Amino acid sequence: MILGGGGSPSPYPEMALQVLSLMLLAGSALIGPRPVPAVVPVVWWLVGLLLVLPVVQLVPMPPAWWHALPGREVERAALALVGAENSWRPWTVSPSRTLASVLALITPAIVLLMTASLDRPGRSMVTGMIAGCAVLALLVGAGQLAGGQGGALRFYDPDVGYLNGFQANHNSAADVLLIGMVAFAAAARDWTARPPGRSRPGFRLAVVGVATLVFSLGVVLTASRAGTALLPVALAGVLAIVWPWMRLTRAVRVGGVIAALLAIAAGLYLWQHNAVIGKVLSRYNFEHEFRPQLWTDAVYAARQYFPFGAGMGTFVPVFLAAERLEVVDLTRPNRAHSDGLELLIEGGVFGLAILGIIVVILVRMLVQGLKNPPAGSVAQILFAGATLCIIALHSQVD
Repeated sequence: MILGGGGSPSPYPEMALQVLSLMLLAGSALIGPRPVPAVVPVVWWLVGLLLVLPVVQLVPMPPAWWHALPGREVERAALALVGAENSWRPWTVSPSRTLASVLALITPAIVLLMTASLDRPGRSMVTGMIAGCAVLALLVGAGQLAGGQGGALRFYDPDVGYLNGFQANHNSAADVLLIGMVAFAAAARDWTARPPGRSRPGFRLAVVGVATLVFSLGVVLTASRAGTALLPVALAGVLAIVWPWMRLTRAVRVGGVIAALLAIAAGLYLWQHNAVIGKVLSRYNFEHEFRPQLWTDAVYAARQYFPFGAGMGTFVPVFLAAERLEVVDLTRPNRAHSDGLELLIEGGVFGLAILGIIVVILVRMLVQGLKNPPAGSVAQILFAGATLCIIALHSQVD
């Protein structure tokens, strides 16, 4: 959550994260009770599904095989100029970028394995750490807004005037805060379930309510339109987690209405009198929205390599070759701003099929977990489901 915020344009933090995660896995193997994490078989299937496609795409193929792949005509003609047309080539059009994708996927695979090996208290600690990192991102974001565009707390682009936290992209920052909001509620429920756990439900609701309000304000200050639109999803997750504490007495209902009115009044005041809020709200103008243009060219690129795909991580060179001249400008599109469309370009129908299998596995696990939850794990299951929904929905437009 701290080192992974820069993505491919910032290779050094990403490299450090990959090395640290490998060291963590090696250390666990050396000092832990087992050389590999003890997990249920389905987790190994998930890890395999994550890694299999880019690994297979790196395997060299005979000339007749890769000649038959769609979209390889230009590459074949270029290699013919140097007499290398009949060399063995991999499925991917850019082996170095696909190798980078394999390395990038190793970190979440390790996190998946190690988290799945934990017991309920261990998962509770992870949930609390996610909430804590999100709070830290909020504090960093407050310093960023106070310091202006050139603030020292901006780790990537110094010219962005929004709340970014540890991320290079305000959309990613919004997801961190949305997930952190739900994690805070889950951690609070886990904490109050432990002995002595005598705090009153009203006090618990007040603490979670204040944290939710602060996180919500942080999401708005990221100026992420999709992130703000996803606030109801995160709020629904929080509500589902704290529902056992709800006592909808008349006083609680009146207090809720008053709090909502005060929040609306404060928002309207800030809208009129706060420069930061005004700049954020100016983002909600779709007059110059570029995504439809990106999606049009991305669909064309996907057709050139359908159904096999161009290789994981190859979006940039494939898209630049397909971009219409009338929409070319000084900016360089490094993403399709639609994960499904980008996966179709890079992985073809195989990538979408793997994604579908993973979704089916996760949905089945969530349904089974909610039907027969292990003792004390309901909040964790609800947190996991809300997090997956937030990421899945946001990835449709980013």
